[in-house]
Amino acid sequence: NTIEFQISAKQWVNTQTALLSVDIHATLSDTDLVKVRSDMMSKLSKIAAGDWHLIRFDRSQDSSGLEKLYAQAQVRISQSQLTNVYQNAKSVTKPGATYEVSAIEFKPSMEEIQQVRNQLREKLYQQTNEELARVNKVYATQQYSLYHINFFEGDNAPALPMKRFQAAQMNAMAAPMLNATPMTVSNELIMTAMVQLASVRPPLGVK
Repeated sequence: NTIEFQISAKQWVNTQTALLSVDIHATLSDTDLVKVRSDMMSKLSKIAAGDWHLIRFDRSQDSSGLEKLYAQAQVRISQSQLTNVYQNAKSVTKPGATYEVSAIEFKPSMEEIQQVRNQLREKLYQQTNEELARVNKVYATQQYSLYHINFFEGDNAPALPMKRFQAAQMNAMAAPMLNATPMTVSNELIMTAMVQLASVRPPLGVK
């Protein structure tokens, strides 16, 4: 009295922004880190306006005793702001403090990816309801309903019997990327649902 099937859907993840990374190398003459950080953020805003984040901040000392600083900063900006970032980085570079654009990545943000994931789940729910309607049309006396649905990224969901599904789901929750397929360069996201329909009535022919 159960029916199991697998369905997939795919969608492009589009973005109008880029992730800009800047490396900073400086010799510290002022040990007031608050002031150093404030000056750093000011210069970064001149490279490109946006919500900058320092993702690395290392201090060290060279053989001569001078204190060195290496920092890495990132910001997500529109593509139109990328025109002059290399020239802007050169303009804020001064003796003792260099700013260098290390990477420009045209990849979707987490929010954009999550939005597409939500849309894909909606598509799969709709496909599931359509399949459920077809099943109930063929087996009108059984009155099937949705019993279990599980989502995986990629088009190759684990081929597991439904009785082992719960254990597999627990493992997936502990390590969510285990069953995920990395997105391709073309930013196409594929999601698969494994579905189980069940009827409260005994199988046909069984009393």
